[in-house]
Amino acid sequence: MATPVIPSPEPAKPDSSMARIFGVLFSPKRTFESIVRYPTWLAPLIVLTLLSFVVSSVLAKRADWREVVREQLEQSGKLDKIPPDKREDTIDGGAIIGKNITYVAGLLAPSFLVLITSAIYLAAFNLIFGAQLDFKTTFSIVSYASIPSGLRAILGTVILLLKDPTTINPNNFVASNVAAFLSSDSPKWLITLGSFLDLFAFWSLVLTAIGFSVVNPKKIKPGTAIGVVVGVYLAFLFLFVGLAAAFA
Repeated sequence: MATPVIPSPEPAKPDSSMARIFGVLFSPKRTFESIVRYPTWLAPLIVLTLLSFVVSSVLAKRADWREVVREQLEQSGKLDKIPPDKREDTIDGGAIIGKNITYVAGLLAPSFLVLITSAIYLAAFNLIFGAQLDFKTTFSIVSYASIPSGLRAILGTVILLLKDPTTINPNNFVASNVAAFLSSDSPKWLITLGSFLDLFAFWSLVLTAIGFSVVNPKKIKPGTAIGVVVGVYLAFLFLFVGLAAAFA
């Protein structure tokens, strides 16, 4: 009697990009398992860039940039060093620069941050733990793990539209971190430190650790993933806090 042939199960079809965007927020482990099997990154990066550009555009139009520049010059002690007849021109020029930089940063920042952090994670996991990650998978994990920053952009857009333009702080208009509760004359290094202690950033860190923990469970245990992700974040924290203290 012939042995019946049992057909092998068909591989699971990948989730749609939109399903993954919502999935990383509500069922991250299962979603990242799907992402690891079929890495994709274009959709989340488009969404992040679009939301970032929207909130940056609203910020550029709503903030009182002349007052922002004036306050920065006063706090740095540079305002008194500018001849009185050139102060208004200097403030106007600074306002234009600040506004234009906001547009550019909104457009380029998401891709740049995902690219840089992906390269660092790839090097850390492969060189230290021999995880044999490829860049596409790493880039996909980081792209989807960054979705909380998109939620922050949505919240920030609403806040900017409702807030009095004269009260908008371009550097921190969403009260999701410690820096939002510090006075504007606090030491720069302390404000920088406070900006890193952010709820949305911590959410992204958790998602990133979950994502890398499912890539190669034998070589990347959950504790290992958390250690690398937190370690990279702390390295950035110390770097920028140190720069803020050095150039204050």
